[in-house]
Amino acid sequence: MTANIAFELADKNTEGQFRQLLRDNPLAGNIHVLLTREPDAFQAAAVSGDVFELMLAYRESPRHLIGGCARFEFDAFINGRPRSVGYLGELRMQGGLQQRRHALIEGYRQIRRLHQAGNAPFYLTTIIADNHSTRRLLERGLADMPTYRPLEMMVTLTLSTRQAVRLRPEPGVDIVPAGGFEALAMRLDETGRDYQFHPVWSADRLRSGRRCRGIGLDDFVVAADANGVRGALCLWDQRAFKQTVVAGYSRQLGRLRPLLNLAAPALRQPRLPAPGGRLESAFLSHLSVDPDDGATLLALVGEAARRARGRGIEYLMLGMAERHPLRRTLQKRLYCHSYASMIYVVYWDDGREAASGIDARMPHPELALL
Repeated sequence: MTANIAFELADKNTEGQFRQLLRDNPLAGNIHVLLTREPDAFQAAAVSGDVFELMLAYRESPRHLIGGCARFEFDAFINGRPRSVGYLGELRMQGGLQQRRHALIEGYRQIRRLHQAGNAPFYLTTIIADNHSTRRLLERGLADMPTYRPLEMMVTLTLSTRQAVRLRPEPGVDIVPAGGFEALAMRLDETGRDYQFHPVWSADRLRSGRRCRGIGLDDFVVAADANGVRGALCLWDQRAFKQTVVAGYSRQLGRLRPLLNLAAPALRQPRLPAPGGRLESAFLSHLSVDPDDGATLLALVGEAARRARGRGIEYLMLGMAERHPLRRTLQKRLYCHSYASMIYVVYWDDGREAASGIDARMPHPELALL
């Protein structure tokens, strides 16, 4: 069967097929969502890495699309130092189990060739925790596939802007204008060294219309007191190039949706859209807050929510390690829809030594880039 599968890198003539693959294959859960990349898959991919490839898989005779994936390289902090790392994502496969398995194994052979020509010794990827079948398959170590080593859980939090607008700074803390990209980059550099997989944000990258598409200086929220800046984050609205579309609901949630929508205003929650509707969401990215400073985080989230409401944004999303103290702070103060994903370190033999040297610092991949 593998002889009848062909792999090609997407180009300007075929990137539309990659977008179609994302439109046709929802991620399962209580809410079945499509993570679309309209109107240009390359523009959407560019925010995630300085180098990237989008791969398409075709079944021949007759030729038809059966899958795709993406490989990225970007600079991140590992053990407190910047280095090039990789990210594997956008994996979508169609067809029966046997076809998907063969396509997956052959696809990794193709990815390894790209890896050997690149600069990343190992890769980051995340898989939804309760996707047990995929996790078992990848952890089995099948021939020609890389090693998938579980690192720890990451939690994606989705919160309502209607609820979060009630959060206000504590006395003595003010929301102040961002001082400039250079100052933001310096603060993010200080923060990032304490985490694994935290992106390296230079001032030039923050200004970049490619890596930080849609971000301006006024999208950053900064909190300060008499002693100086206490924290910052960015309200990153990616709806112009990355969208979350509701494909459907689980049977139970589908039945409850009319009642939940009826109660939504009283609960300060957005209405759940009908299948085919878009979730009006944005990311809380570029987070720079001390792990023990929950008050500053809440002040920043409240201000971001007020700005988001003015743009028609109903949901804010951010990701943190399960053990992060700030995650617990948010979930104590706000009702958050949450789901867990396992962070994996992925490597072939040539990256084994580098991957084994990753120390116990808390991981903080940027959800807005995944």
